[in-house]
Amino acid sequence: MEISNIRLRPQQLLVFLSVLCGVGMVNPDAVSSQTTPVIRILRVNAVSGTTFKLRENWFKQSRDITSDEKCPVKRNDKFFVTSIRRQIQNAPARPQGNSERLSDYWEVTFEKPLPCEQNIDNVQTWFVYKQHVQELRSVLVR
Repeated sequence: MEISNIRLRPQQLLVFLSVLCGVGMVNPDAVSSQTTPVIRILRVNAVSGTTFKLRENWFKQSRDITSDEKCPVKRNDKFFVTSIRRQIQNAPARPQGNSERLSDYWEVTFEKPLPCEQNIDNVQTWFVYKQHVQELRSVLVR
């Protein structure tokens, strides 16, 4: 078997690495996050990468947003996150004629500033098109 024919499966790989490193995996929804730390990682899975957008620009295409109001990232980039809001409310309304739907986006708060934030005033909450990312979660079991 050639190595180029091997297809990695993220969940099986994560479980294998967890067992190998001695870290247990369970469904974090079944465990209280107040007693057990949950590790949350957002991975970019879109082939061409994606763009994190500031709140007021969630409905705009990235080409229509100035560089100080967006953060482009590459495929397979991974980021530690503190929260992901899947049902967003109180976001700026999209203009009439815009076809973007708020339900297609997540509001993500990152643990650390993103690489592009050197040009932006310490913003840690961004909007991202949910089809371009994957959330990975695990908890430490002792």
